[in-house]
Amino acid sequence: MRRTFFPLALCLALTAAGTSAGLAAQSAKHQLTPRQAHQIAALVAHYDEIDLSDTHIEMNSMDLGSPFAPGFFSFIVIRESTSPGPDQTLRRYAVSQRTGDVWEMNLCTHYAFPELTRLQRSFSGRSRADASEVSSQARRLGCSLPVAAPTS
Repeated sequence: MRRTFFPLALCLALTAAGTSAGLAAQSAKHQLTPRQAHQIAALVAHYDEIDLSDTHIEMNSMDLGSPFAPGFFSFIVIRESTSPGPDQTLRRYAVSQRTGDVWEMNLCTHYAFPELTRLQRSFSGRSRADASEVSSQARRLGCSLPVAAPTS
């Protein structure tokens, strides 16, 4: 057992080192998955004090067949009506496929808070987008000026 453990551990260590180097090289080209974007949007909904565990609140993709907003994963958060009448739209989030930056599309709000930054970095391998990229994202979403989300 002892003889096979060291070569196995060495092999795993070398594989992990090669994998992390490969991931660093690929981070510039990395695209978020729909699942990762959903996790990011759920974190932002929690930040907005929306309880997604409430049975009357749903978060659904708006990307049916093609992106609702090119370059972004889009999600709508609704509160289902408990009586006859329309459901209430709580938020419409756009998550950048490249950076994980999050926008509320109707309010043109750009989100930035520590937990979000950590999750974005873990998924995209990048730190937050710079000011020119944020401005570019705002224009693509039809926002003239980005609005910062209120801090809690």
